[in-house]
Amino acid sequence: MAPANPANPGRLSFYTRVAASEDVRVRHRWYHGDQLVQDVGLMVRVNPDAGYRTYSRQTVNASGGGGWRVEVRTPDGALLHEERFAVR
Repeated sequence: MAPANPANPGRLSFYTRVAASEDVRVRHRWYHGDQLVQDVGLMVRVNPDAGYRTYSRQTVNASGGGGWRVEVRTPDGALLHEERFAVR
């Protein structure tokens, strides 16, 4: 799928909300093209109703333009969500 959401270079944030019945960890995996740039482990606290929000950040300079994606994965590698965007 082609990136549909343009972003300007700079500090980018990716937010995740997970409703969990027990504390869990998720991973934000930031890719520029097919190259893994950052892999961040994040703790999600128990909150089965409203969910718990967490985030990670990646700074992208002007030379880092092009297609990006962030994957949200469980510790065992299962893909929960993927977001694609372009930096211009």
